[in-house]
Amino acid sequence: MKNDSRNRIFPLVWDVVAMIALFFVAQLIGGVVLALCGAKAPVISPVESITAEQYMCEQVAFANYNAVVFPLLMGFALLLVWLYVRLRGGRRAVAIRHTVGGLNPSVIFVGVMWLLSSQIVLEPLLAWLPSSNGGDVGRGVWAWVTVMISAPILEELLCRGLLYETLRKRWSIALSIAISALFFGVLHADWHTSIVAIVAGAIFSVLYERTSSIFVTIIVHSINNALAYALLCFGLGDATFSSILGGGVTYYVVYAVAVVIFVAASVEAYFKLSKQCKAVE
Repeated sequence: MKNDSRNRIFPLVWDVVAMIALFFVAQLIGGVVLALCGAKAPVISPVESITAEQYMCEQVAFANYNAVVFPLLMGFALLLVWLYVRLRGGRRAVAIRHTVGGLNPSVIFVGVMWLLSSQIVLEPLLAWLPSSNGGDVGRGVWAWVTVMISAPILEELLCRGLLYETLRKRWSIALSIAISALFFGVLHADWHTSIVAIVAGAIFSVLYERTSSIFVTIIVHSINNALAYALLCFGLGDATFSSILGGGVTYYVVYAVAVVIFVAASVEAYFKLSKQCKAVE
């Protein structure tokens, strides 16, 4: 009976605040501990001040460092948040859904197209915001590992697996999506990335809710990161879709198609989720 009582009143508003605060406290504590242990991020010099070979060596060193430190910090934060949820919500407070429906290629394709179209649609808005400083992860094999494996898995386990699932225990789908998406945006460093991440977080939550599977969000997240990192490696990290497509008619046609895809996917998701909610009720 005690566990049942706790599950009925969990989560409260302050539980969500505590979970988010715990994440940032864990990052801070982990960073301090690593610094005291002598683990310091390699410095990346301005590209114009050193040779191309030196710059690449520094980038590889940073990627190797990040490939170790990022999972350690995120893993520590995940552990603390999970322990809090377990203590507050009881043994059955969180069960991360992972059905095989999340491995459906058509669902993954739709998710990727929805996500890419959202980024194209947001581009005019992003042009009004301060320019991005970027969140470089370095270069080399270990940078790809961080971008395609570590980041998608750990961020999805945190934002969809723990935070969203916890919110859904008591609150509506819409509110749960909004809070988890905002938190996902806060995790990213600058205005450009944060705005895109908020929309992406909402899309990931919808995909998770519709498929009942963390697999689809991890895969779509990984593909999106891989595409963004590939552009970075080709020197197009700060390029806009307009500049890549050469502007003019081609860009406007692509933009119009992106709007259609984004609106169609969003409307379909709204009606499907509404139907799911009514079925549950």
